Amino acid sequence: MTSAELAFYIIKLIAGGLTAFVAVLLWSRTRDSSWMAVLGGIVINYAGIVYELLSDFKIIGSDRIMLAGLPLTSLFFALVPSLLFMTGMILMLIRKMR
Repeated sequence: MTSAELAFYIIKLIAGGLTAFVAVLLWSRTRDSSWMAVLGGIVINYAGIVYELLSDFKIIGSDRIMLAGLPLTSLFFALVPSLLFMTGMILMLIRKMR
């Protein structure tokens, strides 16, 4: 791993960590389902960054469970945050239409 890649991981960890921290603080103050979905997406996105880092450093093993030739855990961390963001925005739109 080059120093540029390591610096990129550090930047992603710091920015993602701060974002996840603020999301957890906001999570305790809101009960709105649309915001809960968005905040859940932020936290899971940060967990994906940490998983990617641990996987790249070979601290944790790669996935043995594959789905259509893709590692299931990597697929989860790639799809679920976007699905939660989309769900939150759809819920906001539905509420605004009423």
